[in-house]
Amino acid sequence: MPERFDANDEKPPATSSERWMLVVFSLILLGFFVADIAVNFQPIKLTALLFLLFWMPLVALHEAAHAVVAHALGWRVLKTVVGMGSVLGQWTIGGTSVELRMIPLVGFVRTVPTRIRQPNVENALIYFAGPGVELLLVAVIYAILGADLLRSSTDAWVITLQSLALAATVGGVLNLIPMPVREGDRSIPNDGLGIILSLLTPREQFEEMMKHRDEEAISEGRRSCRVGRFP
Repeated sequence: MPERFDANDEKPPATSSERWMLVVFSLILLGFFVADIAVNFQPIKLTALLFLLFWMPLVALHEAAHAVVAHALGWRVLKTVVGMGSVLGQWTIGGTSVELRMIPLVGFVRTVPTRIRQPNVENALIYFAGPGVELLLVAVIYAILGADLLRSSTDAWVITLQSLALAATVGGVLNLIPMPVREGDRSIPNDGLGIILSLLTPREQFEEMMKHRDEEAISEGRRSCRVGRFP
């Protein structure tokens, strides 16, 4: 169920110093990974690095799935945010504000219904779309690798797909475990809890949401919990 937020989730653009700090930190972290991999190199050592590298685009895929399903169901997508912290870039795609923030480990999508038909089921489907697309990706990888997905391998291609499947599984499963997450004085449902609460939300609440469709006025939102942390 979308929560009503009193706080504004707007973040200022990243400064030049913040951008440089992000670049330097990323290079240092990458250096540690490369150094560890280079010592007594074995293909299996690539797993941790690939997991981290895949996690970030999976966040974008996760949030895009929320937005695409919401749009397909006729809901208005007000904002899609990938990452937390200061804003690195902002675009408008199909009338939707899209933001990329400094640390792309989590994200959220803000939506609102444009008509009342089956809002409970539709909202639940929007919540499920994020983890659902990740689990669908795992199924596709399993169709490619078969039983090799769960077997130890020294083949770089197999290890790459295994790492992608692992990252997608962790992201999808964690999001489907129902739990509220505290952010300051507010409680935000993750996707799993959001699915359940969507089915229990009174119809009147969706009607109230429709009265405040403008992005500056509306305060309902959906946040995708990937590791129990939010921007």
